[in-house]
Formats: sequence, C-alpha cells, structure tokens
Amino acid sequence: MRKNIKKVASITLMCVITVSASFAQNDADLFRFSKHYHGGSARFEAMGGAFGALGADISSVQVNPAGLGRFSSSQFSLSLSPTINSTNASFMGTDTKTVKTSFSVPSFGVVLTKDLSSRNKGDMYSQFAFGMNRVAHYNQRTVIEGVQFPSLLDNFIGQANGYYPEELSQFFPFSTSLAYESYTIDYDSISNSYTSYLNAGDMKMKREIATRGGINEFFLSYSRNRMNRLYYGFALNIRTYNYTESYVHSEDLTVTDPDFNGFDYEYTLRTKGTGVNLKLGAIYLITDGFRIGASFHTPTYIGMEDKWTATMTGRFKEGNYSVPEQLVPEAQYKYRMITPLRAVVSASYVIGMNAVISGDVEYTGYNMGRLRSTTDVTYEPYDFDIENADAKARLTNALNYRLGAEFNIQQKFFLRAGFALYGNAYKKSENIDPKPDISYSGGLGYKIGRFSIDVAYVNRNMQRTYYSFLGSNVANTRLSNNSVIISASIRF
Repeated sequence: MRKNIKKVASITLMCVITVSASFAQNDADLFRFSKHYHGGSARFEAMGGAFGALGADISSVQVNPAGLGRFSSSQFSLSLSPTINSTNASFMGTDTKTVKTSFSVPSFGVVLTKDLSSRNKGDMYSQFAFGMNRVAHYNQRTVIEGVQFPSLLDNFIGQANGYYPEELSQFFPFSTSLAYESYTIDYDSISNSYTSYLNAGDMKMKREIATRGGINEFFLSYSRNRMNRLYYGFALNIRTYNYTESYVHSEDLTVTDPDFNGFDYEYTLRTKGTGVNLKLGAIYLITDGFRIGASFHTPTYIGMEDKWTATMTGRFKEGNYSVPEQLVPEAQYKYRMITPLRAVVSASYVIGMNAVISGDVEYTGYNMGRLRSTTDVTYEPYDFDIENADAKARLTNALNYRLGAEFNIQQKFFLRAGFALYGNAYKKSENIDPKPDISYSGGLGYKIGRFSIDVAYVNRNMQRTYYSFLGSNVANTRLSNNSVIISASIRF
C-alpha cells in the first residue's frame, strides 16, 4: 500500500486539543442561535404567532408578556408536535431530496390568576406564570451530491505540503492528519510533498448532513390587568441550547483504479449552552375592539461550549483503513455569545364575539450579535475581533411580519389561519441571494366548559446556502418544515 515511507514509530496526540476559537465559531453560529420562530401552542401556531396585541394564550408570553394579563382565570396547557422536515439540495447540477421526522413538546405552562377587583383600586387581575416554549428546532437531514472539482484531498494536500508527516497531528489534527493516517494521501520523502489517489475530474462527492436539537425557553412571568384597559407584564427567560451537526463526506472514483475506491470523512459538532434574557411589554385597548401592543426583548447572554471530533476511512480494493482510535482527535472550547435584541409592535381588532384579526411587526438586529471570550480561566482568552467584524459585515437587521385570524362559531368551535414572513439575516453577496422564510398555518379549536383542545398545521419554507470544504463550491438548499401541533388546556 504505502510505498517509500518509513512509518512514524509513535505520534503523540492529546485526547483533548485546545484550538483557536476561529475553528468553529463565526457568523453562522450567531445566525443559527439568533434565528427563531416563536413556536408554541396550537392556537398560537395556527394564527402565525401574531399575538403581540392579543394575548390570552400561554405562548403569547414569548412575543409580549403583557398578553398573559388577559387571563381572568388560572390555566394549565400542554402541546405536542410531530414534524416532517424535507430538504431539496441542488449542487453542481444534481438535485437531491431527503426527509426526516421528529417529535417535540413545543409548549407547556401554568398561569395562576388572582382576582384583585375587590380592592377597588383599578387593578382587576394579576397573573404569575411559568412554563416553556420551544423557539427553535434543528432536526433536519440533507444530502448533497454531485461531481466536485477538485477533491477534498487536494485541499488536505495543500495544507500538508511543507510539513513532515509527524507534524500533521499537531497542526492539522482534524483534516490532513486524518487523511495521512487513513492512507488516502501519501508522502514522498525525496520531494517532501504529498500526493493522493484522486485527481480532479474523476470523483463523485456525496455529503450527508444530519442536525438535531433546539432552543427551549423557560419563563417566569408576572402581569397585571388595569381596569380591563391596560395590560402590562415582564418575563424572565432562561434558554437552553442544544445543537448537534454530523456529516459524512464521501468521495468515490468514477474511473477504475487497481487499488483505490474512495474515502469517507466524518465530522461531529455538539454545542450546548444556557442563556438569559428579559422581556417587557404592554397592551392597551383603544376601544373595546381595537388593541395595540408593544414589547422589548433584551439581548440574550449565553455561555456556550462546543465539542467536536472527526475521523476518516480510506476504502481500498484490499480493505478499509480507518484512523486508529487513539489518534482520533477531540476538542472542546467554551465561549460566550450575545444574540440580538428584538422589538415588537402589534395591533389586533376584535369583531364582537365572532372574529379577531391580529398582526405583529418584529425588528431583529442580527448584526448586533457578538462572540465573547469565556470567563473560564482554564481557557486562553480570545478576543473574537475578526469573527465579530466578519459577522457585522455579513449580517444585517431584519423585519418579521406575522398575521393571524380566528373565527368563532357558536362559542364552541374556532377556525384559524395565519401567515408569517421572516426577513433574512444575511446581506446580499456574490454567493448569497437572501430570501425570507415564509410560513402558512391553519387550525381548529373546540371549547367545552373549562376544557379546550386545539390542533394546528404549519408549513414553513426556507432557503439556505451551504458551503462545502472548498469555498467556491456552493449548494443551494430549500427546506420545508411541516408540523402538526395538538394542544390541550384546562381552566381552574
């Protein structure tokens, strides 16, 4: 197999390697953890999340905490949701479709209401509430394939040239070192250069990407009803972040080779974090039917930890060669992130007891997001100046629009519809033509006595640009998220 090479007797590789923060943290991370869609109860989702001036739903707290001031009784609610995610990817003239299913709990919570009207001071009710809303989910599977020029191995060779084999694990533990240890690149000691079995134009690439996880927002809120005219409230929110991305990058020869078939490069990133923010809001009834609302969401301050690993397998006619387990690298890094503030203005109109129309306009300052060094003294400080400058140059501010309507039939049955348009966070560039995310929704509700059950269907459509290892090769993906939400609530 490997000729004219004296195998290095021992290569020392730390199991945990501390690397530069720039290896993993960039504007893509800021975008990922700043983007969310206000997921929640079936009623909330069916009406497009347009609850900033409407309230009276446990999930409205994530848009405007004053909305809980609309409750005049206590309530417990729970929501469940199966989801089908489909992805269409276009790369180098090849289109691929993949489907992934998942299940989640998008919302649960309790509102405890206290009657204050006997005090005769203008306060009607106060509400204390706690619960959770799932504001983002990452369950997706994408397959990108096509004939790619050049090979990933050419990129690895470009890194390796000028270094001896025993140096690769120190300088390139997650890339070129793995190629060398899996026998997919070879070293010529005479010319001090590397070669591979693949040549540009004679290979087929396939990359399978699987992501999972989400952002859960746990809230504690307090609100008040002033004379059935003014409602105000605040919510302290703790967010938990879980994100895993795994992909397998495979290349296969399209021509016959007596020894070599191809290779598989595998990479996994796991991110976990905890963040905190505060939301303030108010709703005012100009008339009994016409209502306006406004809310402000502070930036979210997050402590993050990334862990990543990679390995590689060379596939030969005589068998496969994988990187030895003791040489498989692992790394971790802690850092802080500040995701942007939001401001929401809302209006709704209630038509007697028969119908309601509601709308929100939400501002998100994506280019205000920042990466910061961790306060953990076991990690070397890093200023993230370059990454933050890149993020500010690439990201922009965006407006999100949400519309919803509900029709009341005989005070028991409810018919709902919604629409939402989420502005793109990225500026237009040579490789990126930013498109908004669009969702359509609808649902039904039934109320009898103290019990309510609701169901909603949401179709969300997104377009994303995916970069392979070689920056000039771009895959355009169209994502479709189809969710059914079922909610049950009881008043007490």
